[in-house]
Amino acid sequence: MYPEMKHQILTQPGLITRNSQVNFSTKIIITVLIAVFFTADVSAQAVSGIITDYNGYWKSSTSAINSIKPVNSHNLLAFNYNNIQYSTGVNDQALTSHGESFVASDFWSLPGAAISGAINSNTKVGVGEMYDGIHNGAGNPAPSNDISFYLTDGIKGLNIGTGIANLPAGTMSFNVNSIKPQNIGDGIPDILVTQIADPSGSTDSYSFTNSTGTIIGHKKDIVFTSILPVASWTADFYEASANPMTLSGGYTNTDRDIRVWAADLSDFGITAANYQDISKFTINLSGNSDVAFVGYNNKTFSFATILPVKLSDFSAKAVNKTTQLNWTTETEENTSSFIIERSTDGTIFAAIGKVTATGYSSSAKNYSSSDKQPANGINYYRLKTTDADGKYEYSKVLQIQFSTIPSATAGLYPNPCKDNLVINHPAGINGKIIVYTAAGIAVLQITTGTNSHQTKINVQQLQTGLYYAVWQNGTEKISMPVIKS
Repeated sequence: MYPEMKHQILTQPGLITRNSQVNFSTKIIITVLIAVFFTADVSAQAVSGIITDYNGYWKSSTSAINSIKPVNSHNLLAFNYNNIQYSTGVNDQALTSHGESFVASDFWSLPGAAISGAINSNTKVGVGEMYDGIHNGAGNPAPSNDISFYLTDGIKGLNIGTGIANLPAGTMSFNVNSIKPQNIGDGIPDILVTQIADPSGSTDSYSFTNSTGTIIGHKKDIVFTSILPVASWTADFYEASANPMTLSGGYTNTDRDIRVWAADLSDFGITAANYQDISKFTINLSGNSDVAFVGYNNKTFSFATILPVKLSDFSAKAVNKTTQLNWTTETEENTSSFIIERSTDGTIFAAIGKVTATGYSSSAKNYSSSDKQPANGINYYRLKTTDADGKYEYSKVLQIQFSTIPSATAGLYPNPCKDNLVINHPAGINGKIIVYTAAGIAVLQITTGTNSHQTKINVQQLQTGLYYAVWQNGTEKISMPVIKS
């Protein structure tokens, strides 16, 4: 539309001089008009509201930004696009229980990929300011500086409480599989892009290409300064170029806006006539992108990183008090290893095992591993498949629940609380619970019993508001937000 419109402007009588040179004033008018059309196009695709599972349920929108700012990990449950609310499939039951109407959908983050640009001093790992268990300061140890992790963590990879600020300039490419042509142009978003820090005027480009890199349809350029914030959060921004990462004063306990943009395949010029030519989805990063994740609609297509291994099966089952994990590869080329990762909240994963890959194979290979110490409650498992060049991708996430294992995690109830607060926590020596105000001031401290898994605290004397109950034993810390009513 824009090239034709520009042509009409340039060929109107009086806008072209005798020697076909546009005068200075006309150039300004044309530039402004094109900028207006571009901004209107991008703004029309802005997401106007989101719901996450922060404190169980948290909602914010461009017209009513929630005054509570998330300070930890939380997963995207739903978003509002063109006055229609779509779920992501993370927890539709939570939406229903809060009276939300929505179109049930299935969104995931793009799988992990190698980024061609190099991490520099401008690259920051952004996490909720209580992610590391320390208010207004750095955790010890600091979070990992694996920047790809923060783009795919959380349930279905949709953790909007972590991300990367100033992703290095470069490209990320993903294989595209199984496009469903009937979904093209249906108005339901197929791509979901997040912006979680200070947007610049820089442009990121998103495009679908064929096997030789030629763009199919056309690219979409995003400048987030033209999109209204949908929410605000409080974050720490660690220096990603340092290992271990460091946290300086100017990046500690800072408030940032959240913006979200969405697009249908048709917005990229994809049609029933050209979709079969698509081989890859490519992101060209400006160097100033602040991304929590890039999501996609799993009902329209599937994605994979360019990784030389084909995983045909991944399963988990409970065997007595252990979890048995099994997976099969159809083919392998230059594959290095499989890292088994586990999470107790579906958000933060940690490696619990490693299996060396065959490396090269044109036939099916079977692998197995076991988790001999699963946590009480739901355990989330995924595989991180790594090749010899350092590229990797994550498998789907599996869930196994145990209910007879001694607790190794922490939780509290009721929340909000009025008179007493009960905290469940690991047993052991040197345990204590410290209650902090939102400003980081310690107001209560209690030593836990050596063999106790539960501690009751009288909070009647506390004023109403947000607090953080932190359990620690000298080597571990678990922080839990709590509201005093």
